[in-house]
Amino acid sequence: MNIIVISNDSLYKEHFEKNEEISLALLWDSIKEPNCEIHAVVLDGEIFELKDLSTVRDQHPTIPVFFKPHAVHSEQITKNISRLCAAHKVTVLQELATIEQTVEEVISKITNREDYLSKRIIGLFATHSGAGSTTTTLNLARSLSQRIEERVLVLSLNSWDAADYFYHYNGHYLNDLKVDLKTNNLTPARLSEAVAHHLSFYHLAGNRDIKMQRFYQPSEIEHLIKVAKEVFDVILIDAGTHFDTAPTVQSYLSSTLKFLVTTQEEKGYRGYFPYVFQQLIEPSGGNSEDFMLVVNKYQPANTLIDEKALEEELGMTKVATLPDMGDLGSMAAFQKKLLYDMSDSFYTKNVDLLSNLIVSECKLTEKEFIREEKKEKKGLFSFFK
Repeated sequence: MNIIVISNDSLYKEHFEKNEEISLALLWDSIKEPNCEIHAVVLDGEIFELKDLSTVRDQHPTIPVFFKPHAVHSEQITKNISRLCAAHKVTVLQELATIEQTVEEVISKITNREDYLSKRIIGLFATHSGAGSTTTTLNLARSLSQRIEERVLVLSLNSWDAADYFYHYNGHYLNDLKVDLKTNNLTPARLSEAVAHHLSFYHLAGNRDIKMQRFYQPSEIEHLIKVAKEVFDVILIDAGTHFDTAPTVQSYLSSTLKFLVTTQEEKGYRGYFPYVFQQLIEPSGGNSEDFMLVVNKYQPANTLIDEKALEEELGMTKVATLPDMGDLGSMAAFQKKLLYDMSDSFYTKNVDLLSNLIVSECKLTEKEFIREEKKEKKGLFSFFK
């Protein structure tokens, strides 16, 4: 395929031509008439003006055209960009994506390429602070890592929560790697040295330097995730709820499987998250179907919103409901144990539902005793049936 990139950044050409699907990447600083067949056009908002969209469309009426915004600081301007691009059938790319991520997204869209290994990055987000994305991520890691042969890593990328208090954590922290990330020099060996090993999974605790909460750059977090993929087979990211920070945005961009954790608290599903979705996620091309819903701390015997209504409110499909474990959650934290290891079967069963989904989607290898256990259970139920 041949592609035109309107940009001053030569990295676009370099990254496009690294892919076997691209035969030629033409890097231009303005609109020109091509002398060969073109299959897609990428417009860099740093030099391309939206008023020229019609010119591009006149030259290339049927092929995919992509626009990457640059330095947009207004919600209304973001919406107007999305509307104008939609009018010209132009796809808007995520502004905070790195060049490499932008190239991967464009190639994925024009070739319909699907790499199952990319699904091995799973992001857990929350509708609001306190919804339980951190608790859910770590308990899911415990469930999943016991069931599969592959190595599981948890990355705590909520800048406001280091997530080092659920067990006796003895590893390094995200802020300890800041220089390695800033200089793009994090190595697999350095990351392996930094993470902690807890029972059956690995964990890199998050930022605990308050002054650094908003100073991580998209390229730094992208570099971290890229190196993590070299060392570990499955990566679970606790991304929190702050979609205005680089760690959460990069978690969203990097995760093929995305879970949104919510509770029956109205401040989450009706208060905070809808604004995040309308102002940050939707204008960048995201939609509610990107997420699968996890209802946490659920209390069925109260007068709060039920599961079905939560699905309708957020426009998402629920995949699991985790019950409210009451004081047991506080006890688990005090004893430095994960809830999965000390709760009843009703809680663990529902966490295992998420593990089952991930095993299937990511084509993971279940351990032999897990497979045998399933066969025994199936045989037993078949007997009674």
